[in-house]
Parts: sequence; C-alpha cells; structure tokens
Amino acid sequence: MKLLFRSMLLALPVVLAACGGGGGDDKTCVSDLSNLQKTCVSHAVPEGIWYGAANNDLSVAAQTIVLETGQYYTVFTRQGSFSWMIEGTMTASNGAFSDQATVGAISNVIRAGSLSGNFSTKSTLAASTSLYVLPDTAATAFNGNYSTAYDTPLAISDVARTWTSASGVSPVATITVAADGTANGTAADARGTCAFAGSFRPRAAGKHLLDGTLKFSGPACYLDNVSVAVEATVVNGLLTVVGVTPQRNAAFYLSAQ
Repeated sequence: MKLLFRSMLLALPVVLAACGGGGGDDKTCVSDLSNLQKTCVSHAVPEGIWYGAANNDLSVAAQTIVLETGQYYTVFTRQGSFSWMIEGTMTASNGAFSDQATVGAISNVIRAGSLSGNFSTKSTLAASTSLYVLPDTAATAFNGNYSTAYDTPLAISDVARTWTSASGVSPVATITVAADGTANGTAADARGTCAFAGSFRPRAAGKHLLDGTLKFSGPACYLDNVSVAVEATVVNGLLTVVGVTPQRNAAFYLSAQ
C-alpha cells in the first residue's frame, strides 16, 4: 500500500497556481509534489510615485507614476518645465519590467518605442526607453527613488483650491479644484491657450492619486473638444496632472503649486 501511494504521488503533474491579491502583486507558483517544493515568480509592478533623473543629462528630472494596473507615465522636465513624456502599460517578473508598446510625446510628435528596467519594491528603479530627444540619438536611461507619500490616500480636500504654475515654468497653467471635485483651468504653451473643465475623485486603490477626466476647448488647443483621462497627485506642495488620449495620439501635463 505504501509503494502504491508513492507511485501515485510521483505520477502527479506539476501544479501551476496564481496567488496574491490586487495591486499588481500576483505570483505564479509551480509546485512539484514529488519533493514538496514550490517555486514562485512575482509579477508585482513598481507601483508608486518615483522621482529621479535622466542619466544622460542630470539636469533633466524624471517623475514616474506607476499604477497598480501597470500603466505608467514618466514625465521629463528641465527646471520645472515640460520636456517630454512616455506612457504605456508594463508587465513585470521578479523585479524586472518591460513594455514593448510605449509611446512618447516628444516635440509635439507621438513616437513609438519600448521600455525595460529593474526595481526594488518601495526603494529604487532604473529604466531605459528606446525613445530619446535630439540631439541624443540613443536610448534614454532614467532612475527613480520611491516617494512614501504614495502610501497616504489623497482626498479632494487636499487639492481643493487654485493652483498656478511657478514663474518661468511651461506650460503656464492655472487649475481650480472645488470641494466637490469639479475643476476648471487653462494651460498655455507655444501653440496657444487651452481651457479645460472636468472632475477628480480619489483613486479606488486608496493611494496618493486622484483619477480625473478633463475636456479641453479652444481654437488654439490641439485637444480641442477632446476628453482625456488623467491622474493627479500632490507631493511636496506640487500638483502634477498627467494623461493621454484614448487613442494615445496626444498627451497632457501640468504642474502647479
């Protein structure tokens, strides 16, 4: 009887199991019942808000927002002014992440590229995108340090006031958020001034982000009569709002204080 039981045990197949809850922390586990060992691969993405710099030019700051879904935005700024950004949805495996369908908003042109990198949970990340800004002609590397602010929920009451971009910062923007989450404002760059209106609400994940939708209008506005889903956060007194159109053919960004 013991021999029969052992032979049956050895004949059992390897078992695959997905474990873990939401927040991008799922694991795939492989169990070998013949020796009672289980090996797991983490698919956690580098969820959070990260601040760093572009490694090829330390005067360019990089702010990266990664949602629990894997969607990410990295905004590159120089002295507070918008330079360019990338957006996409990454996958990850044991601390390495990638996206073969990243898009970049560079000099008012949308370009396609890829992203790859590594991270240590709630600590640091290092990434590289195949996209770049001339005169560079090679992949852009950037890094980030985790902001612990991400672990604190953000409420509408935390942003319910008028915010204005700092002097000399582009785009020149003003946004007013009311106590009920409705918002309106303007953003201006070399193309002209765009008016927008919409609303924000706390992100269901309970992190330091607000989900929102803004609709733009104005004859000089590239996004005239277009609605854009956006994410907003406030860290160290600076409001950041970022989003892309559903078609991923245009992007929006503002910072204000």
